[in-house]
Amino acid sequence: MTATASNPTAAPWFSRLVSRFRRSVLNHGGPEVITQVMQDGNPNRYLDPKVIARFGLSPLIAHLVVEGFISGLHKSPFHGFSVEFADHREYVPGDDLKFLDWQLFARTDHYYVKRYEEETNLRCHILMDRSASMAFGTNGLTKWDYGCFLATCLAHMMMKQQDAAGLTLFGAKPGLILPPRTRSSHLRQMMQVMINNPPEGTTDMVTSLRATVRNLKRRSLIVLISDLIDDPEETLSAIKLLGAHRHDVIVFHLQDPVEIDLSFDGSTLLCDMETGEELEVDPASLREAYQEKVRETNEFYKKGLTGAGIDYQPINTTQPYDHALWAYLQRRALVGK
Repeated sequence: MTATASNPTAAPWFSRLVSRFRRSVLNHGGPEVITQVMQDGNPNRYLDPKVIARFGLSPLIAHLVVEGFISGLHKSPFHGFSVEFADHREYVPGDDLKFLDWQLFARTDHYYVKRYEEETNLRCHILMDRSASMAFGTNGLTKWDYGCFLATCLAHMMMKQQDAAGLTLFGAKPGLILPPRTRSSHLRQMMQVMINNPPEGTTDMVTSLRATVRNLKRRSLIVLISDLIDDPEETLSAIKLLGAHRHDVIVFHLQDPVEIDLSFDGSTLLCDMETGEELEVDPASLREAYQEKVRETNEFYKKGLTGAGIDYQPINTTQPYDHALWAYLQRRALVGK
């Protein structure tokens, strides 16, 4: 099918091209496309500096600063619900000084922060989209691998603070679930699950997220990592359902630069990674309308989610993920959430 119409946006396939960009490029004159996730046998690949350096990422370069931000922020979803003292933990940069135990400092010459009952039990559920569209990339890294780096970094920092982190994979239906744990060995288990369950199949975010809500028995911090390639209105409703159950929800919307700009040259044959449908297009004739449609979709998510009190963070996968975390946490700190 060749795009020759004077008004391509009127064609029924144009909407599919924009809202369901699950494409690998078979023939093109543009960026090099990859559709295979990392095959490195290293079980710690998503936290190994040597592996990460190959992709130009800089994990944990801003580690201490970001950790300090999270330490100062993670209590906010539940702060005030319980003031019963539980125990102490070591002070990290970013902690509120009013919680320092000066009497303990006088006895030990070390800084410790008082923790309260609810703060010791913060649970973070990381929801990872493993549909086939996540295995797309043009900058040497698929969206799936980028999301795994991001999820591992988040989980590592949460556990370092003795908070619990868990992992849920979903696609066409709810997938494997690892309940939140605090022990360090749990991080290796999370990475192993990511490695053993690469992206495949279609997406049904509505069914998956509704099932997730049913499985959550207590208020939690929920981090959703996805390219949000599904029906926008239904996807928005499903995510808002998480917030309606009083969970603190963060959405990291991953997009490859080609998905944003359609920066291919010449006639391009696209193949849907989930359905096998093929479509031949002339990117130059569609680019302007395509980019506008993408902006509208992103704005739809931003307006709908922020209006529901849900944090929405779009991420271009060319951006190192520690920088993306830093930018997000700075913004979160400014709004005092």
